[in-house]
Amino acid sequence: MSSIVYESHKYALKLMAIYYGIPVFTLGVVGSCLNIIVFLSLKTFRQSSCAFYLLMMSIFDLGRLFTTTLRSILILGFGIDWSLSSLLYCRIHVACLTICILTSITCLCLAIIDQYLATCQHIRWHEYCQIKLAYRLVFILTFIWILHGIPYAIFYDHITSPTTREIICQITNENFIIYHAYGFFLTLNNLLPILSVIFGYMAFQNCRAIAYQRVPIFRRELDKQLTVMVLIQVSINFLTFLPYSIQSMCGLITLSEDKNVPFRANMALASRITLFFSMIGLIVS
Repeated sequence: MSSIVYESHKYALKLMAIYYGIPVFTLGVVGSCLNIIVFLSLKTFRQSSCAFYLLMMSIFDLGRLFTTTLRSILILGFGIDWSLSSLLYCRIHVACLTICILTSITCLCLAIIDQYLATCQHIRWHEYCQIKLAYRLVFILTFIWILHGIPYAIFYDHITSPTTREIICQITNENFIIYHAYGFFLTLNNLLPILSVIFGYMAFQNCRAIAYQRVPIFRRELDKQLTVMVLIQVSINFLTFLPYSIQSMCGLITLSEDKNVPFRANMALASRITLFFSMIGLIVS
């Protein structure tokens, strides 16, 4: 019975990877490339700190598409998994994935905070919306997330799956599994978007009041557009990534406790489904 369940799940995921994953990957790459072209080509955006954050988010979203979406399509749709044949790729891939995810979320969070400060009534807060400060913040935070990704390149290794008896790329340190579940998925991947949603709501309220301020019409409309754009992106990212984050955290917690094969197979299926669902946020960008 367990083999039948496994094969049915495998076939369902193959169809999902081909007929859902490929269009998502294509649209995501096209959308991210268009964002990069727009933010680099228009002088108005090149001088905006918020636009710079969105530009960097689009760049790291491309990295997420290639490290997550493309890899899932190759594994589930065509049975190609380079992490099984190369331990170096197994470790480097996961480290790059965490760096791209956290830097992308951070840039989105910085963009909405920047818009909140830019739309505040107090002029002194506008001083923090500078392109030079944006360069420094992105550089420093990217460096921090690179350091954060180093343990992933250390604690990932080839192990034998208890479900399929095949070699898989998995965390081998029990303490790091706990951090990955509670620190990475529960805290960083959820609290940062929650923070951005809060600032997004406050920025939206500021935009409603900006019509009564003595602000040039061009600046007023630009702030409104950027705020709405970022707020929609924040909301979609949070709603689509939350199910995958919760499921992955639960899966890691029960990884060493539950030996029930059908349960593990169902958890793996749920993980892949929620992962594909989370990719909607990359299309919206």
